[in-house]
Amino acid sequence: MGRLRDALLDVLGDVKVFRWPMWIVYDPGSYRVKGRDARAVIDCVRPGDVLVRGYDAYLDGKLIPGLFSHAGLYLGRTTHADRALAPADARDRLAIGEQIVIHAIAEGVLTEDVLDFCRCDRLVVLRFPARLRARAEAPADDPGPLGEEERLVRDRLAGGGEVSFEEAWPVVRSVALAQLGLPYDFDLDFTDLERLSCTELVHRATRALAPFLGVQPERHRILGLSGVGILPDAFVRAPLELVYASPSIAAERLGALRPVAPSERAEQSVEAA
Repeated sequence: MGRLRDALLDVLGDVKVFRWPMWIVYDPGSYRVKGRDARAVIDCVRPGDVLVRGYDAYLDGKLIPGLFSHAGLYLGRTTHADRALAPADARDRLAIGEQIVIHAIAEGVLTEDVLDFCRCDRLVVLRFPARLRARAEAPADDPGPLGEEERLVRDRLAGGGEVSFEEAWPVVRSVALAQLGLPYDFDLDFTDLERLSCTELVHRATRALAPFLGVQPERHRILGLSGVGILPDAFVRAPLELVYASPSIAAERLGALRPVAPSERAEQSVEAA
C-alpha cells in the first residue's frame, strides 16, 4: 500500500492544473533548457544577438514548420532613458534591467529578462559579425518605409560599402524599441507594420541590414494556413555566428540548418572537381 501511495504522489507531483480553461496536464519533463544552460547564455550573449527558441509540447510549435518556433532580439541593459524611444502609450512594456530581450508574443511586442526567455526546450544565440557587407546571394527585397538613419546604413551596404555592427546597432535598437506595444500579427501580414509577429519584429528591426542578412518573407504553411512569412529557422540559416546552442538540440538537426562558410564552400567545390 505504501509503494502505491508513493507512486501516486510521484505522479501527482508532475500534474499541472490550469484554472482557465479548466485543464489538467501531466508534464514530468518540464523545460529541457535548464538553469546551467541559462547561465551559459548569460555568460555569452551580447546586445544585438538574435535568440531563437523552440518547444516540444506547445501546440503552435507543432504547427510552425521547422526546428524552432520563436525569435527575439537581445537588447542588453535598458534604463529609464530608453522610455523616450518607446511609444508613449507602451512605455510600461519596457522592462528595466541588465539583460533584456524584446520579442512579440500573443500579448503584443514587449520586453522581458533573458532568463524568462530561456524557459524553453531548445535555444540558440546568433551574432552579427563585427563588419557587415552586402552579400551577392542575399535576395532582393522591398525595404519598405525606413527612417533616415536606417536608410543611410542600408544604402551604404547596398552600394558596396562596409558598415560596422557597432555603428549599426544603435539604429537597430532604436527601431526595435519603437515597436513596443504593437499588437501581435495573427494574420502574418508583412505589409502591415502596425501588427508584428515574432519574426516580423526581428525583421523590422534589422531591415537596414537586409543586404547582408538576406532574411526575407517567403510562402509557407504556418499555423495551418498558407501565407507569406518568415520562419524562425530562417535566422538560424542566415550568415550569423552560432554563439550558443543548448545541449538539448540534436547536432545533426542544427547542422542541417546552418549555412556553409565560404571556405567550406570552396573546399566542397575543389572536392567536386
